[in-house]
Amino acid sequence: MDGGQTFTGADGENVVVTSGDITSISDSVSGADAVAPGGTAVATSLTPDRDVLNIAFVTGNGDVQFIQVKLDDLLQGAAAASGGDVVVSAELTSLRGDAISSGSGAAAPVGTVAVAAALSEHGDLTMSYVDGDGDLQLIETNVAELLGPAAADAGGTVSPAEPDSADAGR
Repeated sequence: MDGGQTFTGADGENVVVTSGDITSISDSVSGADAVAPGGTAVATSLTPDRDVLNIAFVTGNGDVQFIQVKLDDLLQGAAAASGGDVVVSAELTSLRGDAISSGSGAAAPVGTVAVAAALSEHGDLTMSYVDGDGDLQLIETNVAELLGPAAADAGGTVSPAEPDSADAGR
């Protein structure tokens, strides 16, 4: 996946918007297709303390979901599983598609969810979890730009890049 666009959020976080694959799988009782593609972009950031990875994306039914994973859990899990899936806890928040289209409505905290995640040595992140509506969300994106050059070593020694570290040699 290609590098994304980086901008600074309101609280000083570097936000990277990059390509991603989102798939939503629902228990479709209506006979409609249970598998729906979501958005094609994923916004990721690290909190100012660089300890929580934030991921935002559009689901297959048009909702926006925000998931927050402790970076240490993700990295330690990646080391323990040697690149395989690990299960970590994450906080999930959702903003309904109808609230987005009407231009009003608040995001609703869903709570803690179990996430199966895998982080490759190249920063490729794959996550899956069941959201508050009972839909399975599958997310694939690359977080190497946030984690910095050390993302090449997902064997548990990944340390996030310091802000402006790329400018240090200039």
